[in-house]
Amino acid sequence: MQLLLEHDITPGTIYENRLILGSSCCAVLNEMDLHESTGSNGLVKFKGKFQEAEAVNKNKRLYPYEVLDSNVNNLKESINKGGLIGELDHPTDSIIHFANASHKISKLWWEGKTLMGEGVILNTPSGKILKSLINDGVRVGISSRGVGNGKVNEEGILVIGESYKLITFDAVADPSTSQAFQERVVSKESIDSIPVSPENSENFNKKNESNSINMFSKELIIAALGGIVHKQANEYKARLS
Repeated sequence: MQLLLEHDITPGTIYENRLILGSSCCAVLNEMDLHESTGSNGLVKFKGKFQEAEAVNKNKRLYPYEVLDSNVNNLKESINKGGLIGELDHPTDSIIHFANASHKISKLWWEGKTLMGEGVILNTPSGKILKSLINDGVRVGISSRGVGNGKVNEEGILVIGESYKLITFDAVADPSTSQAFQERVVSKESIDSIPVSPENSENFNKKNESNSINMFSKELIIAALGGIVHKQANEYKARLS
């Protein structure tokens, strides 16, 4: 099965039996409704926007409401039986790997054309890394992973077809759905994250503005973002071992 990263904008182009990653898609965990459970396990729960139907994301893909709604209904049994498992970073296949499990989704529902969800960050090695990344201010998002087909319309947008099967939502480096930001709620027992100072933020922006990214391809930019997350993930893993 081939992985679909980008698509030809030629109208009428058809893609079949592809692994379709929302890559850069959807909710931003750092600015979600987050709160830590009061139990001994201290699991972090999250709630917010996961995906949007009938809207074009940064990858120039559109997920019809009927297609996503059908998939949400198909996943209810899995969710009701203990949660839908998601991984830290998208794998390159359609299998859910327990070894990389970082969170589970306990509920999905619609608010208009917006797909909402809630879940919990697991107390697994990958879950601990995910929690540490969020606490340290690393931008982490929730992105869909599925398989199916799609056809490019007259505007060059890839419209996901009826055969699409939503597998899960993974934690990724760069969300792509526009304005998918949410509030952060911290329990009394938790310590608030230290915000970035205006001086550091200004210097960071200046450095980024001075860097010319026109020479890089889209694939290299995505690879660089993924490399940053992998590097920090390895550092946290070393601390926890």
